Amino acid sequence: MIYNIRHDRKQRVKIRERIERDRRVSQGWGGGKNGDLDLRHDDFVSKTYRYYELRTTRIATNLLRMMDFRDGDILVLPHLPEYGTVSLHIVDGDFPDCYEYEQADPTHLNHGVRVRESFGLHGQISVRNVELRAYNAKLPYLRLPVLPIPDLESTFQNIISALRAEQHRQFTASALDDFLVEAAEKMASCLTEQMQAIPASGGDISFEAVCERILVRNGYRIVARNQFDGRGGDADLVCTRPRSKLSRFETGDVTLYVQIKKHQGETDVHAVNQVLGMLQGQPNGDGCVMSAADEFTNEARELAQKHGIALLSKIEICRLLMPFLSEYLPPE
Repeated sequence: MIYNIRHDRKQRVKIRERIERDRRVSQGWGGGKNGDLDLRHDDFVSKTYRYYELRTTRIATNLLRMMDFRDGDILVLPHLPEYGTVSLHIVDGDFPDCYEYEQADPTHLNHGVRVRESFGLHGQISVRNVELRAYNAKLPYLRLPVLPIPDLESTFQNIISALRAEQHRQFTASALDDFLVEAAEKMASCLTEQMQAIPASGGDISFEAVCERILVRNGYRIVARNQFDGRGGDADLVCTRPRSKLSRFETGDVTLYVQIKKHQGETDVHAVNQVLGMLQGQPNGDGCVMSAADEFTNEARELAQKHGIALLSKIEICRLLMPFLSEYLPPE
Protein backbone atom coordinates (compact mmCIF):
# COMPACT_ATOMS: atom_id res chain seq x y z
CA MET A 1 0.00 0.00 0.00
CA ILE A 2 1.05 3.61 -0.45
CA TYR A 3 0.20 6.46 1.94
CA ASN A 4 0.40 10.23 1.81
CA ILE A 5 1.85 11.56 5.08
CA ARG A 6 1.05 15.12 6.10
CA HIS A 7 3.65 16.43 8.50
CA ASP A 8 4.42 19.55 10.50
CA ARG A 9 6.20 21.78 7.98
CA LYS A 10 7.63 23.86 10.80
CA GLN A 11 9.60 20.77 11.78
CA ARG A 12 10.75 19.96 8.22
CA VAL A 13 14.46 20.15 9.10
CA LYS A 14 14.04 17.93 12.17
CA ILE A 15 12.04 15.34 10.22
CA ARG A 16 14.69 15.15 7.52
CA GLU A 17 17.50 14.85 10.08
CA ARG A 18 15.79 11.89 11.73
CA ILE A 19 15.22 10.15 8.42
CA GLU A 20 18.88 10.51 7.48
CA ARG A 21 20.29 9.74 10.93
CA ASP A 22 17.85 7.24 12.40
CA ARG A 23 15.98 5.95 9.32
CA ARG A 24 12.76 7.01 10.96
CA VAL A 25 9.86 9.05 9.55
CA SER A 26 8.42 11.17 12.36
CA GLN A 27 4.76 12.11 12.72
CA GLY A 28 3.26 14.74 14.98
CA TRP A 29 0.35 14.62 17.44
CA GLY A 30 2.55 12.53 19.72
CA GLY A 31 1.99 14.35 23.01
CA GLY A 32 5.27 16.23 23.34
CA LYS A 33 7.11 15.83 26.65
CA ASN A 34 4.39 14.33 28.82
CA GLY A 35 1.42 13.30 26.67
CA ASP A 36 2.24 9.57 26.56
CA LEU A 37 0.21 9.11 23.36
CA ASP A 38 1.64 5.80 22.24
CA LEU A 39 -0.36 4.53 19.28
CA ARG A 40 -0.40 1.03 20.79
CA HIS A 41 -2.45 2.09 23.82
CA ASP A 42 -6.12 1.15 23.73
CA ASP A 43 -7.15 4.65 24.80
CA PHE A 44 -5.03 6.42 22.16
CA VAL A 45 -7.95 8.16 20.43
CA SER A 46 -9.60 9.44 23.60
CA LYS A 47 -6.28 10.56 25.14
CA THR A 48 -5.22 12.39 21.96
CA TYR A 49 -8.65 14.00 21.74
CA ARG A 50 -8.35 15.31 25.29
CA TYR A 51 -4.65 16.20 25.27
CA TYR A 52 -4.87 18.41 22.18
CA GLU A 53 -8.34 19.70 23.12
CA LEU A 54 -9.72 18.59 19.77
CA ARG A 55 -13.38 19.17 18.99
CA THR A 56 -13.73 16.02 16.90
CA THR A 57 -11.96 12.66 16.87
CA ARG A 58 -11.13 12.80 13.14
CA ILE A 59 -7.40 13.39 13.43
CA ALA A 60 -6.88 11.00 16.34
CA THR A 61 -8.81 8.27 14.56
CA ASN A 62 -6.99 8.92 11.30
CA LEU A 63 -3.61 8.44 12.99
CA LEU A 64 -4.67 4.85 13.72
CA ARG A 65 -4.06 4.16 10.02
CA MET A 66 -0.39 3.83 10.94
CA MET A 67 -1.35 0.51 12.50
CA ASP A 68 -2.04 -0.73 8.95
CA PHE A 69 1.58 -0.17 7.84
CA ARG A 70 3.26 -3.27 6.44
CA ASP A 71 6.79 -4.03 5.36
CA GLY A 72 7.47 -2.51 1.95
CA ASP A 73 4.68 0.07 2.07
CA ILE A 74 5.53 3.44 0.53
CA LEU A 75 5.22 6.67 2.53
CA VAL A 76 4.98 9.84 0.44
CA LEU A 77 6.02 13.03 2.25
CA PRO A 78 5.02 16.13 0.27
CA HIS A 79 7.10 19.33 0.58
CA LEU A 80 10.03 17.47 2.07
CA PRO A 81 12.96 18.21 1.95
CA GLU A 82 11.62 21.58 0.77
CA TYR A 83 8.44 23.14 -0.55
CA GLY A 84 7.54 21.91 -4.02
CA THR A 85 9.39 18.60 -3.70
CA VAL A 86 8.38 15.15 -2.51
CA SER A 87 10.30 12.30 -0.86
CA LEU A 88 9.49 8.59 -0.74
CA HIS A 89 10.24 6.12 2.05
CA ILE A 90 9.93 2.33 2.27
CA VAL A 91 8.52 0.98 5.55
CA ASP A 92 10.81 -1.44 7.39
CA GLY A 93 8.70 -4.17 9.02
CA ASP A 94 5.04 -4.73 9.80
CA PHE A 95 3.30 -2.74 12.52
CA PRO A 96 4.03 -2.82 15.45
CA ASP A 97 7.64 -3.77 14.63
CA CYS A 98 8.06 -0.72 12.39
CA TYR A 99 6.68 1.67 15.02
CA GLU A 100 8.66 3.54 17.67
CA TYR A 101 7.35 5.96 20.28
CA GLU A 102 9.62 8.57 21.84
CA GLN A 103 8.36 9.33 25.34
CA ALA A 104 9.56 12.94 25.65
CA ASP A 105 9.82 14.97 22.46
CA PRO A 106 9.33 18.75 22.68
CA THR A 107 8.61 18.89 18.93
CA HIS A 108 5.58 16.55 19.39
CA LEU A 109 7.05 14.27 16.70
CA ASN A 110 6.85 11.33 19.10
CA HIS A 111 5.44 8.86 16.56
CA GLY A 112 8.13 7.20 14.47
CA VAL A 113 8.00 4.73 11.58
CA ARG A 114 11.18 2.87 10.70
CA VAL A 115 12.13 2.98 7.02
CA ARG A 116 14.88 1.04 5.26
CA GLU A 117 15.17 3.13 2.09
CA SER A 118 14.47 6.73 1.12
CA PHE A 119 14.34 8.62 -2.18
CA GLY A 120 14.23 12.32 -2.96
CA LEU A 121 15.87 13.69 0.19
CA HIS A 122 18.10 15.92 -1.95
CA GLY A 123 15.19 17.62 -3.69
CA GLN A 124 15.40 15.69 -6.95
CA ILE A 125 11.65 14.92 -7.17
CA SER A 126 9.50 17.95 -7.99
CA VAL A 127 5.73 17.76 -7.50
CA ARG A 128 5.46 19.71 -10.76
CA ASN A 129 7.13 17.00 -12.79
CA VAL A 130 4.81 15.73 -15.49
CA GLU A 131 4.88 12.23 -13.94
CA LEU A 132 3.30 13.62 -10.77
CA ARG A 133 0.57 15.76 -12.32
CA ALA A 134 -2.22 13.56 -10.91
CA TYR A 135 -0.67 13.59 -7.43
CA ASN A 136 -0.09 17.35 -7.53
CA ALA A 137 -3.75 17.91 -8.44
CA LYS A 138 -4.92 15.70 -5.56
CA LEU A 139 -2.47 16.99 -2.95
CA PRO A 140 -4.48 20.03 -1.73
CA TYR A 141 -7.28 17.70 -0.66
CA LEU A 142 -5.15 15.16 1.21
CA ARG A 143 -5.59 17.01 4.49
CA LEU A 144 -5.51 14.29 7.12
CA PRO A 145 -2.18 13.02 8.53
CA VAL A 146 -2.25 9.53 6.98
CA LEU A 147 -4.22 8.74 3.83
CA PRO A 148 -3.90 5.78 1.44
CA ILE A 149 -3.49 6.75 -2.23
CA PRO A 150 -3.62 3.35 -3.99
CA ASP A 151 -4.50 4.86 -7.37
CA LEU A 152 -1.06 6.52 -7.44
CA GLU A 153 1.00 3.52 -6.36
CA SER A 154 2.20 2.62 -9.86
CA THR A 155 3.31 6.23 -10.44
CA PHE A 156 5.56 6.24 -7.40
CA GLN A 157 6.75 2.67 -7.97
CA ASN A 158 7.97 3.76 -11.40
CA ILE A 159 9.86 6.71 -9.88
CA ILE A 160 11.46 4.45 -7.27
CA SER A 161 12.52 1.96 -9.95
CA ALA A 162 14.06 4.77 -12.01
CA LEU A 163 16.00 6.13 -9.02
CA ARG A 164 17.25 2.68 -8.07
CA ALA A 165 18.54 2.22 -11.59
CA GLU A 166 20.01 5.73 -11.81
CA GLN A 167 20.76 7.24 -8.40
CA HIS A 168 21.28 10.80 -9.70
CA ARG A 169 18.16 10.89 -11.87
CA GLN A 170 16.27 14.19 -11.59
CA PHE A 171 12.49 14.51 -11.78
CA THR A 172 12.51 18.28 -12.23
CA ALA A 173 9.60 20.62 -12.90
CA SER A 174 8.46 20.21 -16.50
CA ALA A 175 8.87 23.21 -18.82
CA LEU A 176 5.38 22.77 -20.20
CA ASP A 177 4.02 22.68 -16.67
CA ASP A 178 5.66 26.07 -16.03
CA PHE A 179 3.78 27.47 -19.01
CA LEU A 180 0.51 25.90 -17.90
CA VAL A 181 0.97 27.18 -14.34
CA GLU A 182 1.27 30.73 -15.67
CA ALA A 183 -1.79 30.26 -17.89
CA ALA A 184 -3.79 28.79 -15.01
CA GLU A 185 -2.81 31.68 -12.73
CA LYS A 186 -4.08 34.18 -15.30
CA MET A 187 -7.34 32.26 -15.67
CA ALA A 188 -7.73 32.10 -11.89
CA SER A 189 -7.18 35.85 -11.62
CA CYS A 190 -9.91 36.51 -14.19
CA LEU A 191 -12.26 34.02 -12.53
CA THR A 192 -11.80 35.49 -9.05
CA GLU A 193 -12.55 38.98 -10.40
CA GLN A 194 -15.82 37.60 -11.72
CA MET A 195 -16.64 35.97 -8.38
CA GLN A 196 -15.90 39.17 -6.46
CA ALA A 197 -18.36 41.01 -8.72
CA ILE A 198 -21.38 38.87 -7.79
CA PRO A 199 -23.39 39.04 -4.54
CA ALA A 200 -22.37 36.97 -1.54
CA SER A 201 -25.72 35.16 -1.39
CA GLY A 202 -29.31 35.35 -2.56
CA GLY A 203 -30.65 34.99 -6.07
CA ASP A 204 -29.58 32.57 -8.77
CA ILE A 205 -26.15 34.13 -9.22
CA SER A 206 -24.08 34.45 -6.04
CA PHE A 207 -20.80 33.29 -4.54
CA GLU A 208 -22.73 30.91 -2.30
CA ALA A 209 -24.40 29.40 -5.39
CA VAL A 210 -20.98 28.87 -7.00
CA CYS A 211 -19.74 27.04 -3.89
CA GLU A 212 -22.90 24.95 -3.80
CA ARG A 213 -22.43 23.94 -7.43
CA ILE A 214 -18.85 22.85 -6.69
CA LEU A 215 -20.00 20.71 -3.76
CA VAL A 216 -22.75 19.07 -5.78
CA ARG A 217 -20.38 18.32 -8.65
CA ASN A 218 -18.08 16.63 -6.14
CA GLY A 219 -20.73 14.19 -5.02
CA TYR A 220 -22.43 16.04 -2.15
CA ARG A 221 -26.15 16.53 -1.63
CA ILE A 222 -27.33 19.70 0.09
CA VAL A 223 -29.61 18.69 2.97
CA ALA A 224 -29.91 22.00 4.89
CA ARG A 225 -29.05 25.68 4.68
CA ASN A 226 -28.34 28.41 7.22
CA GLN A 227 -28.06 26.23 10.30
CA PHE A 228 -27.27 27.77 13.71
CA ASP A 229 -26.70 26.16 17.09
CA GLY A 230 -27.49 29.28 19.16
CA ARG A 231 -23.98 29.32 20.69
CA GLY A 232 -21.93 30.67 17.78
CA GLY A 233 -22.00 27.61 15.54
CA ASP A 234 -23.03 28.46 12.01
CA ALA A 235 -23.13 26.57 8.71
CA ASP A 236 -24.32 28.07 5.44
CA LEU A 237 -24.66 24.60 3.93
CA VAL A 238 -24.98 21.11 5.38
CA CYS A 239 -24.11 18.37 2.88
CA THR A 240 -23.93 14.60 2.82
CA ARG A 241 -22.46 12.01 0.51
CA PRO A 242 -22.13 8.23 0.79
CA ARG A 243 -18.93 7.00 2.39
CA SER A 244 -18.73 4.45 -0.42
CA LYS A 245 -17.56 7.28 -2.66
CA LEU A 246 -14.49 7.54 -0.45
CA SER A 247 -13.99 3.89 0.43
CA ARG A 248 -15.89 0.77 -0.54
CA PHE A 249 -15.05 -0.64 2.90
CA GLU A 250 -17.15 1.98 4.75
CA THR A 251 -20.89 2.50 4.78
CA GLY A 252 -23.22 5.32 5.77
CA ASP A 253 -22.99 9.00 4.92
CA VAL A 254 -20.35 11.66 5.41
CA THR A 255 -21.79 14.92 6.75
CA LEU A 256 -20.02 18.15 5.84
CA TYR A 257 -20.71 21.53 7.49
CA VAL A 258 -19.71 24.41 5.21
CA GLN A 259 -19.22 28.08 6.08
CA ILE A 260 -19.00 30.41 3.05
CA LYS A 261 -17.31 33.82 3.21
CA LYS A 262 -17.14 36.32 0.35
CA HIS A 263 -14.16 38.11 1.85
CA GLN A 264 -11.27 40.02 0.35
CA GLY A 265 -7.73 39.88 1.71
CA GLU A 266 -7.80 37.37 4.58
CA THR A 267 -10.46 35.32 6.32
CA ASP A 268 -9.92 35.15 10.07
CA VAL A 269 -10.41 32.50 12.73
CA HIS A 270 -14.07 33.39 13.34
CA ALA A 271 -15.17 31.36 10.31
CA VAL A 272 -13.35 28.27 11.61
CA ASN A 273 -14.94 28.68 15.04
CA GLN A 274 -18.38 28.86 13.43
CA VAL A 275 -17.83 25.47 11.79
CA LEU A 276 -16.33 23.97 14.95
CA GLY A 277 -19.43 25.06 16.84
CA MET A 278 -21.58 23.00 14.50
CA LEU A 279 -19.29 19.99 14.96
CA GLN A 280 -19.85 19.91 18.72
CA GLY A 281 -21.61 16.64 19.38
CA GLN A 282 -20.82 15.49 15.82
CA PRO A 283 -17.46 13.72 16.30
CA ASN A 284 -17.65 12.06 12.88
CA GLY A 285 -18.70 15.18 11.00
CA ASP A 286 -16.45 17.12 8.65
CA GLY A 287 -16.03 20.88 8.37
CA CYS A 288 -15.04 23.27 5.60
CA VAL A 289 -14.66 27.02 5.09
CA MET A 290 -14.90 28.28 1.50
CA SER A 291 -13.72 31.86 1.08
CA ALA A 292 -13.22 34.25 -1.83
CA ALA A 293 -10.32 35.77 0.11
CA ASP A 294 -6.70 35.47 -0.98
CA GLU A 295 -5.67 33.71 2.20
CA PHE A 296 -6.57 32.69 5.75
CA THR A 297 -4.89 34.17 8.80
CA ASN A 298 -2.24 32.10 10.55
CA GLU A 299 -4.55 31.72 13.54
CA ALA A 300 -7.31 30.38 11.30
CA ARG A 301 -4.95 27.92 9.60
CA GLU A 302 -3.52 26.65 12.88
CA LEU A 303 -6.96 26.09 14.39
CA ALA A 304 -8.23 24.41 11.21
CA GLN A 305 -5.22 22.12 11.03
CA LYS A 306 -5.62 21.17 14.67
CA HIS A 307 -9.23 20.09 14.13
CA GLY A 308 -9.08 18.80 10.55
CA ILE A 309 -11.15 21.61 9.01
CA ALA A 310 -10.63 22.13 5.28
CA LEU A 311 -9.88 25.72 4.25
CA LEU A 312 -10.51 26.67 0.63
CA SER A 313 -9.34 30.11 -0.45
CA LYS A 314 -10.09 31.62 -3.86
CA ILE A 315 -7.29 29.63 -5.54
CA GLU A 316 -8.62 26.29 -4.28
CA ILE A 317 -12.15 27.28 -5.30
CA CYS A 318 -10.92 28.21 -8.78
CA ARG A 319 -9.10 24.89 -9.00
CA LEU A 320 -12.35 23.05 -8.30
CA LEU A 321 -14.43 25.28 -10.58
CA MET A 322 -12.28 25.30 -13.71
CA PRO A 323 -12.64 21.63 -14.75
CA PHE A 324 -16.32 21.99 -15.59
CA LEU A 325 -16.20 25.53 -17.05
CA SER A 326 -15.42 23.98 -20.44
CA GLU A 327 -19.01 22.74 -20.56
CA TYR A 328 -20.14 26.36 -20.91
CA LEU A 329 -17.91 27.24 -23.86
CA PRO A 330 -19.86 27.99 -27.06
CA PRO A 331 -20.17 25.10 -29.50
CA GLU A 332 -17.96 25.00 -32.57
